[in-house]
Amino acid sequence: MTKIEIKLFDFIKKHITIILFIVATIIGTIIHFCGINFQSDDFNSFLNGWWYNIRAGGIKGLANQVGNYNIPYQIIISLLTMTPLSALHAYKLVSIVFDVVLALSAGMLVNELSEKKSPFRFVLTYAIVYSSITVVFNSAFWAQCDSIYVSFILLAIYFMRKERNILTFVMLGLSLAFKLQFFFILPVFIFYYILNRKVSFLHFLIIPLTDIVMCLPAILLGRNPIDIVKIYADQTDYGKLIQMNCPNFYAFMCEGSDINNYYLFKTMSIVLTMLVLGVALCVFIYKKIDLSDANNFMLTAIWTSFSCLMFLSSMHERYGYLLDILLIVYVMTFGKYYWVAVSSNLVSLRGYCYYLFGNYSSVSLSYTAIFYLIVYAYMTFVLYRDVIAGGKKLDDKSRGSKEEDLSKNSVTQSKHSDKDAKANI
Repeated sequence: MTKIEIKLFDFIKKHITIILFIVATIIGTIIHFCGINFQSDDFNSFLNGWWYNIRAGGIKGLANQVGNYNIPYQIIISLLTMTPLSALHAYKLVSIVFDVVLALSAGMLVNELSEKKSPFRFVLTYAIVYSSITVVFNSAFWAQCDSIYVSFILLAIYFMRKERNILTFVMLGLSLAFKLQFFFILPVFIFYYILNRKVSFLHFLIIPLTDIVMCLPAILLGRNPIDIVKIYADQTDYGKLIQMNCPNFYAFMCEGSDINNYYLFKTMSIVLTMLVLGVALCVFIYKKIDLSDANNFMLTAIWTSFSCLMFLSSMHERYGYLLDILLIVYVMTFGKYYWVAVSSNLVSLRGYCYYLFGNYSSVSLSYTAIFYLIVYAYMTFVLYRDVIAGGKKLDDKSRGSKEEDLSKNSVTQSKHSDKDAKANI
């Protein structure tokens, strides 16, 4: 082997993780750009028209609501209308940039949750998330932006693990500012607040405050502040359908919904979801579950997100996005339940294919819902076995500290005994 070859291999060996990161970014970006010119029905029916309305209004147009955009996202799109980018490519560019942020956040979180930090594990997580087929379909094909709010959720968990409470809740506020589906992750933080008592109720006030700050540019230009709430309230009634191609509990009951029964079903779904989560919280309090434990927290976050998706009405096919990413993070951290992560992502893939490419699936929504319910039931069993029955408890911490104190006392006593013995000699 020549000296040049030796130096080349030594360089590769020394910088292997950086090289893998660059290669993963290039491959992931190529995969994304396969769909860069694809036009979804959403784009043709809504997004494209909204783009031209926003561009016509200019910056002052931010005083008016366009479509069902949340205000911070409308601000971003308004700025992009001033660039030479086409509407299709501008939407997708924003989402793809946040796909990178999402993948980086996932890698950071996996390293933070793991007992040992590993550059290779970080890069592998980054590569899997960035090239995930549902992540690619969401941004590069559909021109949706779910990676934005999920990125901030992952960063919130990351900062929570570091006990950076203000940053944690700022990240949650940023997530809320972009998507109402932020509420899928909120229950686990409420569990954490009640059980571990490491945060204050005042920290939760940072969430709406951050949302308001993000909306300030539009408010200063004349937007009615009530729009901050009204936009999301209107989104919950959009279409007035009980199920919207999400294979959850309501796929067994109806296809859409009779409009006369819509509000009754919607109210019942909220009550049912709160009941399920409330029972879980009572069990957690009774069993004194320690959510500062990484495994306990992540399994609880997965289960609470899954419960919201399963029992809330009017869920779209892409609302499993957060759940899919949390499962990938869990698998990359703890190396367990691979089949659950694969299954959840395949269910999401079925929904994406159905919407983007037409009904080419031979698997009906009802059959998919049965499978999804089985996965949910299994994760409920896992939550009971690994967290409620076998997970770390708050008593374990106090017991550990007491044992440590007893150990220190015994060492101190033995030292005093040795001194007394020497003195007697």
